[in-house]
Amino acid sequence: MQTIDVVKYVKNLQIENPVATFPSSKAVAQIAEGEEQTFLNAKSLVSFVSEVSGQQREDVLNSVLLAQLAANKQFPEETQLIDWYKSFSKALNNLGWTLEGKEFSTFKSATDVFEVENAIVDILTTAFGGTFKTIITKTLASIKGLSDNNGKITAFEKNTHSLSKGAFQLGLVKVENGTVSLQLGMFVLTSSNEIKKILFFKSSKDKTRLDYCSQKGTLNEDVYSTVREPIVTKLGQKVTDFISEVEI
Repeated sequence: MQTIDVVKYVKNLQIENPVATFPSSKAVAQIAEGEEQTFLNAKSLVSFVSEVSGQQREDVLNSVLLAQLAANKQFPEETQLIDWYKSFSKALNNLGWTLEGKEFSTFKSATDVFEVENAIVDILTTAFGGTFKTIITKTLASIKGLSDNNGKITAFEKNTHSLSKGAFQLGLVKVENGTVSLQLGMFVLTSSNEIKKILFFKSSKDKTRLDYCSQKGTLNEDVYSTVREPIVTKLGQKVTDFISEVEI
């Protein structure tokens, strides 16, 4: 396996911002310890169980953001979403993550009315088990309860979809045997109906298609520790522009 100079990789990495920034707030999102937390992160939702330390949460959020920005630069068009995900995964690998997962599959709805929210829960529970279901259900309920004109949701919608095509990710972070573990679901939505509220979009199944992929990643913290500060420097203000906590 070819090794890379990760510090040089980060320094030379070309990145592109998402479409919209999350609204600034006097109360900057605080990374906590000892409690569950969920963050909007560009076009992703990232949730943490209570056992994940503050430093580990920061490392996950920053590496996931940087990988998304790198993929934005390489594959900016909505016709390139599968390639975008491949680029995102490759960037995470280069930052110290080891990813295991499957190729994209197409979700088969058992009912005539297709609901993204239910599909997300079914797919992620099947892939990762009940822990994910508990937290993601709580997270989706919190987001559903936010106003349509909430600035965070408005930005997330702009970052995830156009009128007919969209993509988003949901991740759960745990610590297993002392190692940071990221369980990640990636979703690509295509519809002949106008997409609104992508996480809660409903349509007849003959007009909508949902492709998905599940991956599990583990973080080599020895590798990441060498690139932690270069990543923080690279991201700068982008951390507050594109990462925002969701109260759950």
